[in-house]
Amino acid sequence: MGEPNNALSVYMNRPDRIKSVLEYYLGEKLPQDWQCEEVRGLTTLRNRKGKLSFRQRDFYGRGHAWGKDFWLGIENQDSINLIFPWRMMELDSLAYGAEIEEIQEKNSQENVHYGIEDDFKYHYRKEDRLEPVLNLTLYWGRQEWVNPLSIGDMADIDTLPEALKGLFEDYKVHLIPMRSIPETELGKMDSDLKYVLGLMKRTGSKKKYVEYIQKNREYFSRIPKSAVDVIDACTNIKNIREHLQFQDAQITRSGEEEADMCYALDAIIRDAEKKGKRQGARQGVKQGIDRTNRLIQLLLADGRQADLLKSTTDTLFQQKLFKEYHI
Repeated sequence: MGEPNNALSVYMNRPDRIKSVLEYYLGEKLPQDWQCEEVRGLTTLRNRKGKLSFRQRDFYGRGHAWGKDFWLGIENQDSINLIFPWRMMELDSLAYGAEIEEIQEKNSQENVHYGIEDDFKYHYRKEDRLEPVLNLTLYWGRQEWVNPLSIGDMADIDTLPEALKGLFEDYKVHLIPMRSIPETELGKMDSDLKYVLGLMKRTGSKKKYVEYIQKNREYFSRIPKSAVDVIDACTNIKNIREHLQFQDAQITRSGEEEADMCYALDAIIRDAEKKGKRQGARQGVKQGIDRTNRLIQLLLADGRQADLLKSTTDTLFQQKLFKEYHI
């Protein structure tokens, strides 16, 4: 997993940010009983040779809303993945498998009584129920993700006879193109995700993102480190990190280390101006040398050695010669 994905996984591992994307996807506010707490998202398995492997979710947690419990999985993608629907199906299958194993182990340990409608061979009762696994994919890339968004997009089902198509079971990806969320929807978010996305939507223009940071100075003057990581990894704003000094998390409002991005941006602009002045000065010196050398060549070619010697001490005479030779 590359740097952008790592930064995004850390950034989106916070209930208020998860709440923002979930409310946007649902189109309504979550109830007051909303809760979300991360649990171990690592699933181990063995390949056909018996060797251990694992699958890792970016976020996997216990969710609660409207009086119901569920599992919530969130994946962050910074680029299009052509086998992503299969990957999501595999992750969900492993999650449900883990639930089944937990139920089977509990039934065995408690020596439950199996009725005629139960499956005592697999230690599973008719009344046993799986908690649903909900999935949301956050796509942060610039290129539009059109396909694949389902197993059906990956499979050649059009070649199947109509009579057999009903046997094909599709699996869909629930995807949010993060950079395409409208400004009006960003304004409804109750987390700092609205500022991070607002900035990401403007990084194609230095003038626009500078104005946006200055307009939202209250946030960007105390921006959490996880948000800085996302901006640093996923945008073309250069040299941000080297100008930042982070405050200790114990004295910040977010519970994370925070830094003043406005100061960093001002420092970047000052450095760019100084660099521009130095480059301009060097360019001016070079142009002056080139101009003088050209005058020397022309004077020597015309046999005007006396005028050449005079021009080295008389700047007004030298300017007159520049005009004469149109240099």
